[in-house]
Amino acid sequence: MSDYQDKLSVSMDASVEEKIEAYCELNDVDMQTAVQEALNEFINMHGEEIAQLIAGYRAMGNLNEEICDEFTACEAEAYSHFC
Repeated sequence: MSDYQDKLSVSMDASVEEKIEAYCELNDVDMQTAVQEALNEFINMHGEEIAQLIAGYRAMGNLNEEICDEFTACEAEAYSHFC
């Protein structure tokens, strides 16, 4: 795992934010820690599904490239009629 960290902006309903703030106060943690723990829990709960999605996208990558390559000429021809 990389030491690289990035910022993530999260939008949520006020009611959800209030619940997280209450959780943070009750458990003496900051919001960043609470949200990070929640995301980790979600990933752990759905790890197999996420792994299957990643594998599927990787497996389809070459096919998607082939499809794009096949239609590039058609798109270029169609575009030439509009310009």
